[in-house]
Amino acid sequence: MSAFLPGRCRPSFGLWCFLNLGLLVFLSAAAAQAGLPLQSSRASPFDLALTGRLAGVPAGETRFARWEDLRALPTSKIKLEGEFLKGEQEVTVVFLSDVLGALPVSQGVDTVLATCTDGYASVYEVSAMEAHRPFVILEINGKGPSEWPPPGIQYNPGPYVVFISPTVAPAVASLLDVGHKRPWGVTTIELANFAEKFAGIQQGRWAGLSATAAQGREIWVHSCTSCHKGPGGSFGGSKSDRPFEVLAAHAGYNQAYFKRYVHDPQAVVPGAKMQGHPHYNHTQLDALIAFITAEQKP
Repeated sequence: MSAFLPGRCRPSFGLWCFLNLGLLVFLSAAAAQAGLPLQSSRASPFDLALTGRLAGVPAGETRFARWEDLRALPTSKIKLEGEFLKGEQEVTVVFLSDVLGALPVSQGVDTVLATCTDGYASVYEVSAMEAHRPFVILEINGKGPSEWPPPGIQYNPGPYVVFISPTVAPAVASLLDVGHKRPWGVTTIELANFAEKFAGIQQGRWAGLSATAAQGREIWVHSCTSCHKGPGGSFGGSKSDRPFEVLAAHAGYNQAYFKRYVHDPQAVVPGAKMQGHPHYNHTQLDALIAFITAEQKP
């Protein structure tokens, strides 16, 4: 999986609050009608772990949703072309918004975080769910995760896959790189508050960023956090073995090396985990460097 992805710009703070308040009211109403049973212990490797801001659940505790209970939620069947197997395949999915709607969501939840078996992570802001329509894949060609990997695929994408597709939401096609919103091997969903989980990239040196650095912060949130933790303990995956301080050193003192690495990591460091991003232009790379080095407003 890749490690950098340009994200979209979030709306203004006032509009952001209004949109999220309205959606949370909707989710709370939906939850009252159709709840997802939560278990206190894992009974199967196909149970989905649920953490974070769950109403009525003590902080720090984990609950589990059984696959069969997720399958009992409203589902859809979607045709995908060449995603897991060559040719067309049919997936049975539940939209992430419907999972949220069936959970006891606490006040302040505006972000969903998905983490995977290999430490990879993905970020889904509630305010963007209507535009991008992320969904959880429960079956591939009629087979659930207990029967994965499906014939013809060399890896097991289970226990869960979260996915976005332009077939479902045309706005997905405008994203520069959708890979970071398509994690497989998902084991855990966390209901979170964005400001809390990403406090480190908005405080201290990162509180007064230049406009260019602020654009780079969006790239960081929707890409680099898949594998890297940010400054000040900001949320990030654990897949990469390069801490933020190492990235900052290269971005600050050897920008040419940093850019070459993002474009083609294996050419710079044979055996590098990160996938190359040759489609990133200099403007995007400059913005990412400006964020990592906390470039300030003039």
